[in-house]
Amino acid sequence: MPDGTPFPMKLEPRPGGRWFRDLGQNTGHFWGHVQVIKPPTLLEISGPMFMSYPAVNFVQYRLKAEPEATLLTIFHRAKGLIPQEHSEGVHSGWEHGLKRIKEIAERR
Repeated sequence: MPDGTPFPMKLEPRPGGRWFRDLGQNTGHFWGHVQVIKPPTLLEISGPMFMSYPAVNFVQYRLKAEPEATLLTIFHRAKGLIPQEHSEGVHSGWEHGLKRIKEIAERR
């Protein structure tokens, strides 16, 4: 989260596995299903993700070993009744998430 609080996400790492936000006591938010998983290089998920209205998302995480580091490529597409302000917020959300990934990776 932007304030540094961990986002309690769970991923069942198999085709058809769920990706969801676990709030405990059988509460939470369903984000999607694993469409493709080929560790350690590819993960594709499709589902509503963070949208609570008629929409479907597809996100692909691809990892490629480079001589000095690992390259992470993320591809995201969404279709549905997506309000303009939410569409704009998605861009800042991805920017924040990618910045955090980079910070964490550089510490290791």
